[in-house]
Amino acid sequence: MQTKLRWDPRVLEPVFKELYSLEMKNKKDFIPLLYNDTPSTKDMESYEGIGGEGLMEEWGRSNNQVYYEDIDELWQKVIKNRKFSDGRIIDRDFIDDLKLTEIKRRIASLADAVYKTQQLQAVEFLNNAFSTTGTNWRGRTENYAGPDGKALCASDHPYSPTNSVDVQSNLGDKPLTIDSWDETAVAMQEWVDDKGNPMAVIPDTLIVAPYNARAAFKIAGLPDADLPKYEPGSNNFDANMYMGNIKVIVNPFISPAKRKNWFAVDSARLRQLNIWQWRRKVENGSITDFDTEVTKYKAVGRWGYGFINYSFIYGHEVTD
Repeated sequence: MQTKLRWDPRVLEPVFKELYSLEMKNKKDFIPLLYNDTPSTKDMESYEGIGGEGLMEEWGRSNNQVYYEDIDELWQKVIKNRKFSDGRIIDRDFIDDLKLTEIKRRIASLADAVYKTQQLQAVEFLNNAFSTTGTNWRGRTENYAGPDGKALCASDHPYSPTNSVDVQSNLGDKPLTIDSWDETAVAMQEWVDDKGNPMAVIPDTLIVAPYNARAAFKIAGLPDADLPKYEPGSNNFDANMYMGNIKVIVNPFISPAKRKNWFAVDSARLRQLNIWQWRRKVENGSITDFDTEVTKYKAVGRWGYGFINYSFIYGHEVTD
């Protein structure tokens, strides 16, 4: 009996690619929501920290000419691209015996592994936000200190490499309520740069694990929902000034052990300061081995990720 599926690389390759593509099609990608998703052209990329730009000067006080202000250097951050891979083996007998379900399962499981790897990597900065070392997507210990030597969320971020006396905090420990969001938003808007001028941070995004989804949407409101804009828990029908002005990201890849933690974010600064760089997006393909009569189907890519400054986020490590 003739079949359309034959032990022929010219036939198998497009079939495998289509199965892989279909499995990836409807998976939600959190990387563009959490990072500056950008291409990379080198083995590693170097990001130079730049201090505050200062303020304009009055014309007469600058000798009736343009006032040029020096911008100090902050910390340098180097993000190295790493290579990642996974693969599946398809035996010729699967093809000859038309074990289509098993073939599909193996290709689908490869696509799922690639997806989950990237999504688990994407939340490492959240899972390890409160310490300088922590576990990666494979459970191995890595260094998560920021360029200033502190955890992403810490109480003592120095103003600059030359000023470690003045510090400011982006670390809290309060459960998620509208009052704790309000206090956090105010604290972020009071941050200053290395020159002592306001950073102009505007927190507009709330990142939570599913555990805090209900509390988050009570504060932010449901997208496109026409609901009364009252503060949650208010008996006085107080207006909720945040409803409709905050975007909620519910990320199921945040570790269950850290499910009570939550993060306030300035999305514009996040896109500047939290980097996901693609050196080589995942490529998949197959090769057939003459002696063993198996087809090896692989997925390989290179990328790197990391933050270059803390000032896009305020995190609460909640332990009660």
